[in-house]
Amino acid sequence: MPEPVNPLAASGGAQSLIPSDGATAPDASATGTLSADGTIMVDPDTGLPMDTVAMTQTSSFGDAFGGLPVLEQVDRAGIVGWVLAAMALIGLILFFYKLVGFLRRGVFADGFVKDVERHLSAGNEAKAADVMSRRRHPAARIGLSGMSLSVTSADQREAASDLIAARARKEIDGLNGGLRIMSAIAVLSPLLGLLGTVMGMIEAFQKMEGAGSRIDPSVLSGGIWLALLTTAIGLVVAIPATAFHMWMQGVISRAAAVMEDVCTMVVNRVELSHRADLGASNVAELRHAAE
Repeated sequence: MPEPVNPLAASGGAQSLIPSDGATAPDASATGTLSADGTIMVDPDTGLPMDTVAMTQTSSFGDAFGGLPVLEQVDRAGIVGWVLAAMALIGLILFFYKLVGFLRRGVFADGFVKDVERHLSAGNEAKAADVMSRRRHPAARIGLSGMSLSVTSADQREAASDLIAARARKEIDGLNGGLRIMSAIAVLSPLLGLLGTVMGMIEAFQKMEGAGSRIDPSVLSGGIWLALLTTAIGLVVAIPATAFHMWMQGVISRAAAVMEDVCTMVVNRVELSHRADLGASNVAELRHAAE
């Protein structure tokens, strides 16, 4: 039966390391870990000495973060690239912060408005107040506070409307918090990218002037694509920031419309119940009458 072949003895140079008894003799060129019998410990998956595998893994893990393509491109863009990266990070944090704030305020749960309208049309203010007390939407809080105000006369309705409108503005201002930062990121990031491109182009053409007649096209093309890199990064930051800003504005506009509907119903709840008896209940008509 033939003797097993040592995988390290495949080449002619490696055969000189194997004695006649089959054991591998230690050598200064061997960087693997020696076992108890003097042979080199080989990783069964890679076929490499154990020390070499460990050094390869250590090197790859050490360079994993710094070798990311995104960070490499940002670093090539220079100071403008890092400023844009910081703006992108701020915009991402702000987006998740606003999203959590919307969820905590119950902005997306506005299906209670129809129930409130139905109860107020039936003249059952207690059930309408109970529905709003179980909701976290800003319109529910404002409407619940407006239920405690007297609206029997025109003067009382006007005073209650002004008070509720002031509370609604405070709620809307709270929802709008942070939108200016997102808007600034969306507007300034492409401008910063363009600034970096202009500065890079100036530097590239200065190198051309210094080279005189010995112009190397590779140097010029390398300077130009590095200059254009900042514009690309600026657009990558600006496009999501603009989309997030528009989406948040849409959410806030919807919440403001819901608050307006609830406030209109609460202020005109007496008239709403009377119109329900006449079969002419309509929130749009009440808003038009209030105007």
